[in-house]
Amino acid sequence: MYALRGEGQALIIERKDKMALKKFGVDISEWNNAVDFGALKRAGVQFVLIRCGFGSDSHDQDDKQFFENVRKAEAAGIPWGAFLYSYALDTDMARSEAQHMLRLLAGRKPAYGVWYDVEDDLQAGADLVSICEVFCKAMEAAGLYVGIYSMVVWLDTILDSPRLDKYDKWVAQVYDVCEYKKPYGIWQYSHTGVIEGKEFDMNYAYKNYPALTSNKKEDDEMTDEKFAELMERYLKRQAQKPASKWAEGNIEKVKAAKVMLGDANGNFRPQSFIPRQEVATALANILDKLPEAKAAGEE
Repeated sequence: MYALRGEGQALIIERKDKMALKKFGVDISEWNNAVDFGALKRAGVQFVLIRCGFGSDSHDQDDKQFFENVRKAEAAGIPWGAFLYSYALDTDMARSEAQHMLRLLAGRKPAYGVWYDVEDDLQAGADLVSICEVFCKAMEAAGLYVGIYSMVVWLDTILDSPRLDKYDKWVAQVYDVCEYKKPYGIWQYSHTGVIEGKEFDMNYAYKNYPALTSNKKEDDEMTDEKFAELMERYLKRQAQKPASKWAEGNIEKVKAAKVMLGDANGNFRPQSFIPRQEVATALANILDKLPEAKAAGEE
């Protein structure tokens, strides 16, 4: 909710930030083979999440397309994030997987953060809260924005811990709506989206990740300062607009009756928003005239 108050006028505008910031993206790995990023851009893809590898820090577990996908994303001007598929069954394995991610990033700080993909069936009996905590702390220590990816059923059960609430969530749920009740930033809503004949996992992001990761802010981000500047310009234009033809007679009538006279400089500003103080003044003027009207009616 924004409130902007100026000389004799007020405007309150409610912003539904989640929907306002919604971005469309895909996630990819070597299983997508060579990805045509031109096709992604033509389809309106606004971000891409790229798998860097899977499991512990071993070169044979690097995603074979990771570096090429990063190069193509940057060449296409599509902001990207990275994720690592986890097989960790204990915290030592989680530390190795953290090193795996950091080795492949080689100092890069992706605009859409880094994500720990925790979904493998073999992990169901492991202490996943501690495993995720170790990985996420290692990413934060490296100055990276980190979150956790998993199915909604795991996020609601074995990953549901106050220790993980501080980390962003990328929720996998193929359904009409995302039913995860806690805060989340990305929703993977389909595994069978098609772009120019090729299947992709489809996602919506609801946060301005380039701002959160301290990279260059997206061009369409609406900051408080930018919003205030735009609204000030808008209100000034409204104050200069003349009255509509259909309202001219009524305006002259209330001015003649001294019910509403305008601002302190005598400017009526017919197209401007009216704040409560001006409404109160107009109503007070009407109340002051009621005794006169009653007396005139009794004569």
